[in-house]
This record gives sequence, C-alpha cells and structure tokens, in this order.
Amino acid sequence: MKRIATLFSMMAIAFSTQAQNFDTTGIGNWPVLTNSYSTWLQGAFEANRDFNNPYDFGWGSYDITTHIIAGDSIYIIKTVNGDYKAISIDQYTSNVYNVTYSNLDKTNTITKALNRSNYSAKNFFYYSIDNDAVKDLEPDTDDWDVVFTKYLTIFPGFGGYPVAGALVNDGAQVSEVHFPVGGTYSLSDTATFPMSDDISTIGYEWKDAFAGVVYDTIVFYVKDQFGNVNELKFNKYGGSANGKFGFTVNGVKDSVALGAGNVDQVYYSLESGAQISSNQDQDWDIALYAQQSFSNLPVRINDVNGVELYVYPTADISYWNVVGLEERSLNVLSVFPNPAKDVLNIAMQADMPQQMEVKIMDQSGRVVKSQSVNALNGVSEARVPIASLKTGIYLIQLSGVNFTATTKVVVQP
Repeated sequence: MKRIATLFSMMAIAFSTQAQNFDTTGIGNWPVLTNSYSTWLQGAFEANRDFNNPYDFGWGSYDITTHIIAGDSIYIIKTVNGDYKAISIDQYTSNVYNVTYSNLDKTNTITKALNRSNYSAKNFFYYSIDNDAVKDLEPDTDDWDVVFTKYLTIFPGFGGYPVAGALVNDGAQVSEVHFPVGGTYSLSDTATFPMSDDISTIGYEWKDAFAGVVYDTIVFYVKDQFGNVNELKFNKYGGSANGKFGFTVNGVKDSVALGAGNVDQVYYSLESGAQISSNQDQDWDIALYAQQSFSNLPVRINDVNGVELYVYPTADISYWNVVGLEERSLNVLSVFPNPAKDVLNIAMQADMPQQMEVKIMDQSGRVVKSQSVNALNGVSEARVPIASLKTGIYLIQLSGVNFTATTKVVVQP
C-alpha cells in the first residue's frame, strides 16, 4: 500500500482536473515545426529527431523488446480549418499508426488506428482531423517522377512562404545544369553539375515569378528511381492566374496547369512524357508514410494550406493517460505496468468504499473485457488478467458512484 500511496503523491499534479487543459499561452512564440523540402523522409513531426540515434523517430522511440515504436511527444496542431488540437502518435506497430487528438480542454478525445497497408504502393496516405477522414490522394510511387505543386520555402527573418514549383519523387536525383546564353548543353554536363538527392533541386528558381520570366539558361537532368535519365527544360509559367507550367521533356513540348492560385497538384512521368494524375483535395492535416520501411516513418503536415505544428512543453506522452476526470477531483485512476502483458494493475483513489466496474475497450469502443472491483476508502488496487487481449492500445474505464475515469494502456505481446 505504501508503494501505491507514493505513486499517487508523485502523480497528483499530473492528474488534477486543472491539468486536463492544454495551456497554449504564448504559442505564437513557440518554435514552429516544419516539413523538410530536401527530403520526403522528414516531416514536421520529425523536426526534433536525433538521426544519430537509430531508435529515435522524432515523435516516438523504438522498443527493442516489444518491437513497437511508442510515442513520447505531444504536439499542438493548428488544422486546415484553423482549430487548435492536442495530438500525439501513440505508437506504430503492424503497419498501424495509432493517433490520439483532442480539443485543448481535452473534450472530444479521439484515438484512431490508421492502417497504411492499403497504401503501401504510395509514398503517403492522408488524414483530415477536422473531418475524421482518411484520404488517398497520390498515385503509386513507381508511376511518377515530378509533382508540380505549391510548397513552403523558408526565407531567413521572414519564415515560410508558399512558392509554386516542382519536387521530385523519393529516390530520384537531379542535376541542375547552367549554360551560357545561346550555348549548348548535354547529359555530359552532369559531370560539372553533379546529381543531387534534394527533392527541391528543380524547385521554383528557374523562373522569376514576379516578372513572369523563365530563365532560358537552365536545364535539368532527372534520374528516376529506376535509373532512367530524362531532360526537363522550362519555357513558360502562367503565374497564379492559371498555374500553367510550360516545358519540354527530351525536346518534346508539354504543359500542366495547377489552376488559379496554384492550388492543385499534378504528378508527371518524365519517362512516359505524360501527366499521371492530379489532386484538387487539399483538405487534409497530416500525411503518414505508407512505404514498407522501419527506419523512416515521417509524418508531414499540410503546411502550405495553413497547418502549423508545435511541440507541447510537457513532452511525456503519459500526460494523455487520463482523458476524462470525474467531478470529484480527489478520485484518481492509474494503471501499471504500461505497456502491460499478462496482468494489469488498477490503482484507484476513492472517497468512499464502493464496488466499481472496470471496462476494457478497443479503439472502436467495443468492450472486450469487464470486471467488478472493490474500492476502499482511500487508495486501493485491483488486478485484471489481460493475457487474452491482442497487441494494441486499449481504453480502461473505471466507473463507480458519481465517478468515471478513463486512461489508456498499451498491451504488448
């Protein structure tokens, strides 16, 4: 009993009613987390990742015992609709990202299991927090080389600014060859202008968008993920009026259009010399990596359409443990160990002896186990067998007289 009392004394602040609100005072001065536009493999959620630590994924850490990437950070996200939410990636296991988000007062707390299995041929699949919707917005990664799109570039002292340009697919390389006015160019020039893995090597600076001028002394050689090399040279840009890009591919003229304001995305195959698909749906908040990789699991944000991301100062994801406290602030629920395997210990504090009910629910809200427990006046503990539960995240709900508290637990194999 002394061990449980010590546990509660340590957690009293974290589990108070006041702690249920996410304090975003001064958020305008917090560092903004941004997507990388040098690589697809670093999204805003990975901005603080230590790439020298193979177990660090930015938003979580890999557990060599459970083989699960467990979330360790909470973020504040401003959605496309302008709403601020608290969000965390609780874990990644068996192709599933488990994501929790809520309002800043912790109302409307939602945990989603976002399965990438159906999108494994693509780079990313997408999720709208505002609409609670998973979206399939891009073609298979094998089918395209360049996406014409609007993206953010960072200007020192100014911040992110949206520009219209071209980004290459993951695995592609680009040589940006410069030649004199009236001069010639060839593939051999790539010896002087080496290939780069930077996805924004083509980018936007082949034009002066304000003057409507396309520079005619730049040509790009793009080596796709299969080793094919194609020549791309721009000759026209219609600006924000129509978002039209004019160019030649291996000397053959073609064009694509992003529409007024450059709002669309167009995926293009240089090897085929053809547009593969276009995307007009920009109503999403996060993009989750779909490729079969366990070394990179980037989660990007829809920054060009107003999504912003900040690390919440309380980084420990255990801050999420209580997703709804009862009216009586002295009643507390805790579970341990977490992650758990065979048995779950339920620690509780009540202000009167009573019988309580423990419900264990999966992420769809289905009750998978229930058990009655006796609570004493003060601190008490109950044990609930969980060996029959599958690996994953579960909600543990404890209900009594004028009392309901809920927490989360990870069940490991």
